[in-house]
Amino acid sequence: MRPAGSGTKGSDDMDPLEQKRNGYSLADCAEIMAAMSALKTEHGEPGYQPHFQQFLRSKGLTESAWATVWNDWHKVTEADPALGAKFHTYMAQVQQRRLMAKQPDVSGEVIEGVSLATYAKISAQSQTGAAIEGLVAGEGLTMEQWQKGNAAWAAKMGSCSPTDPIMIQFGQLYQKWAPNHQAMMEATTQAALESSNAQGGMAGGFNKELDLDNAHEFWAHDDIRIRARGVREAIRIWELNWNDRDARMRKVTQQAYDEAIKILTQGPSGAGLMALNQPADQVDIHAWSKMVEEEQTQQGTSDLVHGSLKDLAGEKFMSAQQNEAAQNAIRQAITRLQPRSQKVNEIFAGVTDELKKVQVRSLIDDYRETLNDMQEGLDDWDYSEPEDEASSAPMAAGSSGMSAPAASTAITTSGDDGGGFLAMLKRLPIIGNILRMLGL
Repeated sequence: MRPAGSGTKGSDDMDPLEQKRNGYSLADCAEIMAAMSALKTEHGEPGYQPHFQQFLRSKGLTESAWATVWNDWHKVTEADPALGAKFHTYMAQVQQRRLMAKQPDVSGEVIEGVSLATYAKISAQSQTGAAIEGLVAGEGLTMEQWQKGNAAWAAKMGSCSPTDPIMIQFGQLYQKWAPNHQAMMEATTQAALESSNAQGGMAGGFNKELDLDNAHEFWAHDDIRIRARGVREAIRIWELNWNDRDARMRKVTQQAYDEAIKILTQGPSGAGLMALNQPADQVDIHAWSKMVEEEQTQQGTSDLVHGSLKDLAGEKFMSAQQNEAAQNAIRQAITRLQPRSQKVNEIFAGVTDELKKVQVRSLIDDYRETLNDMQEGLDDWDYSEPEDEASSAPMAAGSSGMSAPAASTAITTSGDDGGGFLAMLKRLPIIGNILRMLGL
């Protein structure tokens, strides 16, 4: 199916979503990813895998062939933000159509004398600059009726889940009457994709790269996601500069080490979904979104730093005492995150709201992957002591004066991590995040 607003085009002016690479277009990729998302929601993991493999076969693909197709397209969309926005907008529309197929028709529902269809039509057309009085009169309403209906519908939608039939149908009806909706959606999606970098430590517009001159800005930042990104980038500088490891670089790397230990042992503030004391479906969508973001931060910050800390152990930086403290910090992180992983698994069983179900399922996947990676990292830990052991001894417990954390028992995690292909897909900005960002 062509994206909304596209017409018949010549071969030299083909819709970019329909152009093919390795035999498949971005529109094909959107359909495949939406099918995978739906199957994972329906069957869970790893139960969805045979169903997804069967779906791929119907498209003439194997898992490895699909990974090749998407890896190639992903590089293209990363290099072209406008195309990436167009793709993700279309993908959200694919998901919206899938959701609509399961929902009752509520376009005729009336509040304060104004139907959902009329509310969407007037709302959309008013954005074109048309006089609201004329639009209202054209629908046989008085301004008083419209004002009451407008306020009532706005209040109702403010409390609805993004996957409520009312929200989904309002979106479709709005698109029908807004001639420039597609362009606005693509612009909004591009902005949303850029802002989604917050989950990778780009929060609050803080998108600079760490260097030896600005590292202090990272360590002093209030947002733990930015500090976690600073850890990763500082350790990367140490790794890449074999011949230029001077005292200044060692100081910044020491700060990164200290921050990594703190993040792993203490974690961020915010209770996340551990604070949930009622069925997820009963939680207001705004409160739910805050809890989910806090939970993502709990998982994501540990995920950002544990691998970098393991890499640093093999890079002739840590003293033997620091090396032991680093492993203990990862063990403590496993102990801290394991109950959170169990909590999201428990929540999933009772969720029926489509968006919430997708978000919890994504958290389940992320926690499983992070906990498995942490344990595997400990199992194959490689340590290289500094060439001049004495040079690191004064900072063995961390330049901040932080004492080494007490050892704790490692927890072995179980479960299939889905293989390299699925692990790659979990890290891509696919439909779960797009639904949340666009509010569909």
